Amino acid sequence: MLAVFSDAVDVPDGVPLPVVEEITRRTPGFAGWQQGSWLYHCDDGAAFLGPAGYHELEAYPEALAMLRIDHQRYGWAPSETEHFLRALDRAGEPTAYLFRCLHCGTGLASWDVG
Repeated sequence: MLAVFSDAVDVPDGVPLPVVEEITRRTPGFAGWQQGSWLYHCDDGAAFLGPAGYHELEAYPEALAMLRIDHQRYGWAPSETEHFLRALDRAGEPTAYLFRCLHCGTGLASWDVG
């Protein structure tokens, strides 16, 4: 079996180097259609919970809010964003990747399309 590790992409300034090294060198990553990036919160790497669809994300409203903000930065209309979010599929496309902060429990998410 091949282990895949995450690249250090979009690491917040407050995350200590040993945390980045732990994630990029010793924590198995996840494969996606695009380059998946690890998420961070409270100056630490978050726990990867796995792929998620809209129904899984409903339990993490802050993760859904994060995806909405991300789409807003890309200029998506709110109706387009909501249509996209409701189409998220844990086992299909598009999908989201769900994380949880190790310190405060905040849900985090990124999205991916093929």
